[in-house]
Amino acid sequence: MLDRLIPAHVRWFIDSEYDNVNFEADLVFMMIITGAILTILAFPFMNRSKLYLDFCRWIDEKRALPDGLEWRLVSGLTGMMLLINTFSGDFVAPNIEINHPTGLWIALTAQTIVALLLLFHISYSISGALILVALVPTVILIPLEVTIDYAAELVSLSLALIFIGPSISRVDRAIFEATGWEWQSLRQYALPTVRVGVGLTLITLALHNKLLDPAPSMAFIAEHNWNFFPMIGMDFVSDLNFVLFAGITEMLIGVAICFNQIMRWATILIALLLTTTLLILGYGELVGHLPLFGLGILFVLKGGGSFDGLFPKDELIVISDESMETIEIPPVATEP
Repeated sequence: MLDRLIPAHVRWFIDSEYDNVNFEADLVFMMIITGAILTILAFPFMNRSKLYLDFCRWIDEKRALPDGLEWRLVSGLTGMMLLINTFSGDFVAPNIEINHPTGLWIALTAQTIVALLLLFHISYSISGALILVALVPTVILIPLEVTIDYAAELVSLSLALIFIGPSISRVDRAIFEATGWEWQSLRQYALPTVRVGVGLTLITLALHNKLLDPAPSMAFIAEHNWNFFPMIGMDFVSDLNFVLFAGITEMLIGVAICFNQIMRWATILIALLLTTTLLILGYGELVGHLPLFGLGILFVLKGGGSFDGLFPKDELIVISDESMETIEIPPVATEP
């Protein structure tokens, strides 16, 4: 039933004009909110459950992809999305509009260069750096209400490409060695960086397009009747309740991914939702989410990674007037 949730980038499929709508604190509203709170509280227990740990162990033992192939897949799909957008005259996404002809030409040219670098696996680090550079004028020129949907994903993916580049690209390795930058330890931060970015993106989309402002999703529901609850005899679930349900579900998946809780299960769930929506909505939904499918494969096979390398010792130094003592801090339980 969850496969008919409203698409994450709902603003791709509606006009910019819609009426203001607010949630009503009825019984269904309270049930959904209560369920969300209980689910978040259950995350740590599910993350340590034997069922989930056995699933992770099975994935780790059965995966047979050559090292680095997952990142090459992410790179190729991202490059493909950017190149298709260029041919369509879109910069990054359909709802990002650059009205100045010269500015649009520059943006599309830069997008094409990045697309080719990624698609042909020439350089990951240069591509990531170019995306970060392009984001600066984009954030300045494009309204925040548009760019906020993409910022976390693009920034985190750019940083991840920079971090992983020297490990899988001779060009990137040569650049880092020529500049004297230490790159060997950067690889371990690529995965957790993009994981946090994807999680924050899902949380942002849920809040921006559904929970804080349900109007865009209600406009979508008016055109596409996706509220399946009346079809299964639950007529008391209104379209507004359905928007809340969809937004809460998306936010919960984002929280799970961001904080590395039941990471692989959450990734599989969002992949199923995206697959179903693209089958219903078609080409536009597929192109925009190509990088997410690559990242989904990466997350399922590799997990969520960890920033533990940033903190060599799990200890806290407490300094007082009388003495200095070291208190051991147990590591936070995350996915293996």
